[in-house]
Amino acid sequence: MSIRSSSCTTTTDPNTPIASQAESPSSRQLTTDRGHRNALYLCIDGGGTKTNVSISGRSGEDGELRILSQGQERSSNYTGVGLEQAILSIGEATMSALRSLPEGTGSSEARGWTYEGFQSVGCAFRPAPFTRIWAGLSGVDGPEDHRLLHAGLTNLFGLSGEPTKLKLTNDCDLLCSAIERVYKANHRSPDLPCLGGIVLIAGTGSIATAFGPSTPPPQHPSGPSESLLEPLGRMGGYGYLLGDEGSSYYVGLETIKELLSFFDRHQEPRTIWSQDSLKASGEDRKLTRRGKPMEVEDQRIESSSLMGPVLAHFAIERLEELLAAVYSIANEHERKVRIAELSRLVMRAAFEGPEPDGFARRILERAGLRLSELVCRLCTLYELVPNQSVLCLGGGMWSYTQFRDLVIHTMRINWNAHWGWVETIHQPDQVAALSFV
Repeated sequence: MSIRSSSCTTTTDPNTPIASQAESPSSRQLTTDRGHRNALYLCIDGGGTKTNVSISGRSGEDGELRILSQGQERSSNYTGVGLEQAILSIGEATMSALRSLPEGTGSSEARGWTYEGFQSVGCAFRPAPFTRIWAGLSGVDGPEDHRLLHAGLTNLFGLSGEPTKLKLTNDCDLLCSAIERVYKANHRSPDLPCLGGIVLIAGTGSIATAFGPSTPPPQHPSGPSESLLEPLGRMGGYGYLLGDEGSSYYVGLETIKELLSFFDRHQEPRTIWSQDSLKASGEDRKLTRRGKPMEVEDQRIESSSLMGPVLAHFAIERLEELLAAVYSIANEHERKVRIAELSRLVMRAAFEGPEPDGFARRILERAGLRLSELVCRLCTLYELVPNQSVLCLGGGMWSYTQFRDLVIHTMRINWNAHWGWVETIHQPDQVAALSFV
């Protein structure tokens, strides 16, 4: 199906202020009033590699809602690092953001908050100075995940008496705010209304979630915290042991597997030159050790610029050492991250330099196909029409626009998907921190 010419592809700037709402009189005390000048809002984006947090609030003479500060820590996906480390990572990132608050925003008490008491007695001595908290965490995939993490975060932030302050979702839901912004502006369009969208995350892991109009719709849709959309269902998000196709881990793993398989096929002496073959064909042709022509894909690997960087990444000199180097990383989470980090090398080889690396490009095409299939299954299951939907992209794999274009092209070629809107969100915590106030 075709797309109208006015369709848009954008990258959201989370620092654009949102028009201020009516405000209550100034006060030095923190309050739960959403319009209060000193009210602070915390949003947490907990991924498989790192945890980003953003604090939003009103500042300046105009009282506009802005991102006031950010913090970052290691992964808070509890399935990878464990529940305690996940909660502590969130706590450290939050304290870092509070200490970075600019003068004149929040109070000195707010900037000095810590989760002291959480480790010793199981709950922070002082409640965190936030009017509302939204934690979007990878690994929140079922009721038991929600129960464990909600209890841990409630204790971390000292919210035992105010559990409604905390909203806990999967990290996909943070990106729904970008879809909702498009939906609000276009769902009543007489030409081609927006009917919802799909969030496609491709970071350390991968997951896709479909969103459609809330049923029943919110009673006060103009309210700043009312959601017009709700999750319909998801595909993927099974973790690196069972899935995560198309993710940075997948790209790294496929690269390693291809190199190991190549080594098995061409163990030393890896190649020879056949002078008779050269004379017969009139061109250079590499042969395997058995004297047979090397397959085209093996020639791509043989000449790939990736070989050296991959060996350097694992601090080895020969391809035959790669298998042992991967398994020598004892910590499971560290091994996963090291493998996922290879995706940056693959991206550079494929998209930078005078000529694209054929081997790297094939790996990324394979990843793009897996992501395309993920979204296609969602669209089929929930009868979503791409040209009336938003495709919202989040995660580190989209840092290269060439990869985004590759995936969108794959969708168009393979199942005729022409998206009405494409949004690429590089800081989901910032976008969400401005949306749920």
